[in-house]
Amino acid sequence: MAKTMPINLTSLKVRDAGPGDLAALTALSQKTFTDKFGQLYNPEDLAAFLEESHGMDAYRGYLTGPENLVRVAEYGDGKLGAYLLCSPLSLPAEGALPGAVEMKRLYVDTPLQGEGLGSRFVDEALAWARKRNAPEMYLSVFSENFGAQRLYARYGWEKVGEFIFPVGRHEDLEFLLRLKL
Repeated sequence: MAKTMPINLTSLKVRDAGPGDLAALTALSQKTFTDKFGQLYNPEDLAAFLEESHGMDAYRGYLTGPENLVRVAEYGDGKLGAYLLCSPLSLPAEGALPGAVEMKRLYVDTPLQGEGLGSRFVDEALAWARKRNAPEMYLSVFSENFGAQRLYARYGWEKVGEFIFPVGRHEDLEFLLRLKL
């Protein structure tokens, strides 16, 4: 669907997510993942992955985890349009320094893409990491998600590894990126 007019980012409220956002955040996470990558997987693999990794239980844990940062961009009508999730490091990052963190997820719904919201969320993720005195921040990005790779390269993220990311029985090649803080 083509954009018909630019989105006014000042009409969006960016805020911390809370328990009351669980259903909307889960729905947005499943929608944005499916919109971006759903065509790569058979329906059974996609459904199983969404339930396990983007389901209510997963987001309940993220929202209640005191070590996590969960931010959302909300339209004036309360609908969510983007989200950011940061956490302690759980990626397979050999040689990571103690206290390293990860930007686990950053998804922007299609109508908001290209409007600077992704950059704003990266800035917020880095500010969160620096406030924690993290020595470095990691993220993983799908090897064929070139737009996201360009965004991260502008910030100085460097590829430090690769790993296989399973989505059901399907295996994706992920790039492991690191930014020294």
